[in-house]
Amino acid sequence: MSTANQRRQWLAERPYIIAIIITLALVLWMASGLMQAQEIPNEKSSHSVILPKVKVETLHAAIISNTVALYGRTEPDRVTTLKAEVSGKIEQVLAKRGASVKKGQVIVKLALNDLASQLAQAEALLTQREIEHQGAIKLSADGYQGKVQVSSAAANLASVQAQIVRLNIDIANTVIRAPYDGVLNTRYVEQGDYVKSGDDIAMIADLDPLVVRAHVSENNIAQLKVGQNANIRLLNKENLLGKVRYIASVADDATNTFKIEVVIDNTGSTLLAGLSSEVNIVLAEVSAIKVSPALLALDEQGNIGVKTVLNNVVQFTAINIVKSEKDGIWLSGLGEQADIITLGQGFVRAGDEVEAIFAAEKTASAIPTSSAE
Repeated sequence: MSTANQRRQWLAERPYIIAIIITLALVLWMASGLMQAQEIPNEKSSHSVILPKVKVETLHAAIISNTVALYGRTEPDRVTTLKAEVSGKIEQVLAKRGASVKKGQVIVKLALNDLASQLAQAEALLTQREIEHQGAIKLSADGYQGKVQVSSAAANLASVQAQIVRLNIDIANTVIRAPYDGVLNTRYVEQGDYVKSGDDIAMIADLDPLVVRAHVSENNIAQLKVGQNANIRLLNKENLLGKVRYIASVADDATNTFKIEVVIDNTGSTLLAGLSSEVNIVLAEVSAIKVSPALLALDEQGNIGVKTVLNNVVQFTAINIVKSEKDGIWLSGLGEQADIITLGQGFVRAGDEVEAIFAAEKTASAIPTSSAE
């Protein structure tokens, strides 16, 4: 038997020796891995973590007026179309187009035609009917006439009286007057024209006060009150003061907005109707911070906000836009003070640890020199 075969036979007769050898090999392998694992943290600790740098400004809030901007046109307070109430020829035109008129002022006179003669005849007949009625009453009292004759005489008298009233009204209606102070904006007739009852004669507009009618959303309507002041800016840059006169109680079905009326004093009718107007009404005073629109960001849910820093960790703070101006926007929801990232916000997310470099503090607003957003 060879030496190799003798060794294999010897090991086969002693299997515990093989188990010992395998166990020692496993122990040595595990020990080497543990030593390598202990060396890895030491290697990592030799390298420092580099945090992204962001520029941060500490901003303080200010009290501002939260306003709603509405748009409309100046309109007359009321407009009336004067119509002919009798037929006839235009005899006189006594007011020019565009002229200011007073209540009761004569605008147009129609020819009386035969109305005057009809009235004279009716008045003469009235005298006769009065005598007949008195006679019927006396004869009835003496027993010579019955109640039927008295009633007939009374009816004839009443008919003539009604005719006289009607003729007097027709004569009065030949003179067409202004129903209130205003401006004769349009005149539809000239001297010599023939008009029928119901034809348009003139249009009177009351320009004092002027009215701006606008529509307010359901979000803002609850904060408006009748009598509230309003600032009106006309297209020609003129600024005026007005007051809320009317607020609708029912929303418009088509737009779901509420109609309001703002009145403007227009003594002397110096302001024109039909001018485009911007109406600004103060809803409330709020605490807000002014920032550049470039600092606004969206979170994963689509909420609008800004990125702030708290203990060197980026935070996303949701905001409400109070109002917008040429040099920035006012935001509420940030409290009285906020550390806002003004440079580098486009490269960090909420929850990231950063190295915050603070700039000088500012009150109410900060407009960064640049933005990566």
